Amino acid sequence: MKSILLIRYSALGDVVLATSLIAPLREKYPGARIEWVTEAAFAGLFEGVVDRVIPLSRKDPVSRAAVLRDVKGRFDLAIDLQNKLWSMRVARAAAPKRLRFVRRTPLQALGSLVGRDVILDDVPATGLYAKAAQLEHVGPLQVKVNELATARAAQLVPGEGWIAVAPGAAWETKRWPADRLAQVAAALRADGHRIALVGGPMDGALLDVIRAGCQPEVDLSAESLPVLAAALARVGLLIGNDSGLVHGAGAMGRPALAIFGPTSVRRWGPRAPGAVVTLGLDCAPCTNHGGRNCPLGHHDCMQKLEVSVVLAKARALLAS
Repeated sequence: MKSILLIRYSALGDVVLATSLIAPLREKYPGARIEWVTEAAFAGLFEGVVDRVIPLSRKDPVSRAAVLRDVKGRFDLAIDLQNKLWSMRVARAAAPKRLRFVRRTPLQALGSLVGRDVILDDVPATGLYAKAAQLEHVGPLQVKVNELATARAAQLVPGEGWIAVAPGAAWETKRWPADRLAQVAAALRADGHRIALVGGPMDGALLDVIRAGCQPEVDLSAESLPVLAAALARVGLLIGNDSGLVHGAGAMGRPALAIFGPTSVRRWGPRAPGAVVTLGLDCAPCTNHGGRNCPLGHHDCMQKLEVSVVLAKARALLAS
């Protein structure tokens, strides 16, 4: 096996988790060239992790066509971890041998459309990816940033004593109320820590709540992903919901305290030394990726999680 193509282009957390295949692939296929098709916005995080990153802008037909031309017939093996119609097309174009992460059977896929999705709650996502790639174990999460991003992060987050606070998540049901997270951040700031606010363009209103509630020392929400990753490498702890930033912190070697409600801790929880705070209700997990509304109408998994519980867990992690 001389050339391998990995395909995973969304979402950020899933892409970061998929980097756990790189080390075992290099062990199994020494000397093989590994390339990766991923979202153009994420490409700067993986230059140097693999031999080449092939950036994709999914909504741009010109970019999609360029990726198909780029990969055509160049690989011995394509590993499709996205499992969408278009990713399967890329895999077929790229290689005669193809492996694919299949989360649902066709019947289960139909069931998911009417709210009867099969919840995967037995194995970490990295283990599911490794099984799909026919690997016996998983490796470390890997993200690399360039010198410019590292220098920018050092200017923005100098010295020690920093905590990153990330109020966002892709789906509403995965978000702990931002005003409560602001209270946690304000208490930790009163303890003597400095707060770095992190997030993206979709988190605007949530970021405003944190800004009003704890007056963070630095706001990183407008920075590029490489700068954000480099900044995470400089914090003592990240506190956030089940989101890509939690795994990004882990890839940069920093602990994250992840607040979980409707999704699987086993599948999506951070690796040690990260930790999870959750009520562990009988109705959870109720979804694989989150949703707009609680299927039972109460959202107790997040609404009943008190500030004091999250704050105590954060202080314990910082002390350790």
